[in-house]
Parts: sequence; C-alpha cells; structure tokens
Amino acid sequence: MSTHADALGRRALIIAFIINLIMMSVDLWYGLMMKSASLLGDAANNSGDVFILGSSILVLSSTTAVKNRLALFKGIIMTVFGLWAFYHVYLGLIEESDLLTGGTISIIGVMSLAGNASVAFMMYKHQHKDINFMSAFICCRNDAFASAGIILAGLLVWYFDASWPDIIIGAAIAAIVCHGGIQVIRMSLDPASQEEDCECC
Repeated sequence: MSTHADALGRRALIIAFIINLIMMSVDLWYGLMMKSASLLGDAANNSGDVFILGSSILVLSSTTAVKNRLALFKGIIMTVFGLWAFYHVYLGLIEESDLLTGGTISIIGVMSLAGNASVAFMMYKHQHKDINFMSAFICCRNDAFASAGIILAGLLVWYFDASWPDIIIGAAIAAIVCHGGIQVIRMSLDPASQEEDCECC
C-alpha cells in the first residue's frame, strides 16, 4: 500500500475502533442496568471487535509471526467475552429482570445499527488491502447483523411483554462471539490457513 493508502486505512480503523468502543460502553451500561442478555451479548461482541480493530491498528506494519501471536491472544479474549455473555443469559433464565423494557432495547439497537453499519461501509472500501482489513470488515458487518437482532429483541419484548426474546437473541449473539473467538484461535495456531479462514469473525 502507498503511504496515502496506509494513512486512509489507519484512519478508518481508528474511527471504527472509537465507534465500537462507544457502542460497547452503551451496551454494557444499559445491559447491566436492565439485566438484558441481548445487550450484554452485544457488549461482548463489540468488546471483541475493540480488540480486533485495536490489534489491526497495531500490526499494520508487523510481521506475520507478530500478527499470529496477537491473534491468539485476541481469540482467547473473544471467547472469554462470549462465555461471560452466556453467564448473563443463564442469569436471565433464573431471575427475570423487572427493568427490562423493549423500547429502550430497540432504541439502543437502532443506535448500534447506525454506528455499526457506518463502520462496515467504511471498512468495506478497505477490505481488499490485506487480511487485517478483511477480518475487520467482516467483524463490523456481523456487528450490524447483531444490532438488527437487538432491535428485533426489543420489539418482541415489547410485544409479548416477556423476557424470553431477549434471552434467546442474547444466547445467539454469545454463541457467535464464542465461535468467532475459537476460529481466531485456530487460525492463529495454523498460519497456513490464515488467508482461507479470515472470515471467522
């Protein structure tokens, strides 16, 4: 990549990192306050992306060996976040939250979708540069899908006046986070498959 292209790519990653950090904080705050499994699952998902995007910034000019070592750490962290999200799904099953409101969940979902869709669009323009940008784009794109799930969870919680939609979608997001983490770990331990498995996130 040229120096100008490097600068544009780095700026895109930094903006994406900041947006994901903000959305992670919002999801975490309201998720803990309302005991929402779907919001906490999305917080775990965004937490993984903060590591993905942050590490992508750090290793833009690094060797493959450095990228693999960092990917292993990143995969472990993502898996831990996914298990943490599953723990809150379990808590939602044994203790229903009285503070869970579908409207609030949907509003946060709309905010998250707007942020993640804009980030995915921004990363789309850089995805063909290398595996770093490709994996960042795919993770941001999947975030947008997760945000759509948050909106659906909020609408169903509001319509049925029940917490089960939040729990189901929260479990689905937690599973996606764990799957992504495990795939990243496998990719980091098998450098030969790195190019093939870059869509793990």
